[in-house]
Amino acid sequence: MARAVFISKPSEISFAEAMSRLRMWLDNKKIQPTAFRVSTDQEIGFEIGFNDDNEATIFNAGFEWRLPPI
Repeated sequence: MARAVFISKPSEISFAEAMSRLRMWLDNKKIQPTAFRVSTDQEIGFEIGFNDDNEATIFNAGFEWRLPPI
């Protein structure tokens, strides 16, 4: 079952930088999201869809707004 996770964009970084950091983290973990959209409903951020609850849980537990190690 697919699951979506919302993550707020920090005000100190641009949308381009935020998307780049998200993409780098996902690529590093070899997770391919099913959806990726900008959300401005109540907070500015991103709604990311995942193939299953496990991928969503990994993202929710592990993503931080810092660059992953290369």
